[in-house]
Amino acid sequence: TLLLVSHDREFLNNVVTSSIVFEPTGVKEYDGGYDDWQRIVANREKATVAETSPSKVKSAAQEKTPRQRKRSFKEQKELDALPERIEQLETQIAEVHAAMADPDFYQQAGEEIAAEQARLAKLESELATAYARWEELEEIGQS
Repeated sequence: TLLLVSHDREFLNNVVTSSIVFEPTGVKEYDGGYDDWQRIVANREKATVAETSPSKVKSAAQEKTPRQRKRSFKEQKELDALPERIEQLETQIAEVHAAMADPDFYQQAGEEIAAEQARLAKLESELATAYARWEELEEIGQS
């Protein structure tokens, strides 16, 4: 377990697996990053308003929630493999950044520099896709 404090919300959303939040009722832990916590709080507040609002009477049809589905075996395997894939992508990105930080890197031919920059962009895109898929798979079965 690692405690991380940051003001960078995007960084927190991409890195953390749970958030510890100081609330008026005490300290609480939530799965996910900053946006996940905000979504939970917003949903909780909507539910509170809906419950305390006397002017809105819910019908039986409105109270039914959509059927919650569980992750399939394939989705669970994919979810289990994502942390390792993300780590590999982060390592490759760090290696490209380290290579680009070397002053000799820019002594190469322009095509080689462009190829490495394209590779970096592709790796970063794959990483963003992996994080998005991880979030998507985490939400299945938790709705």
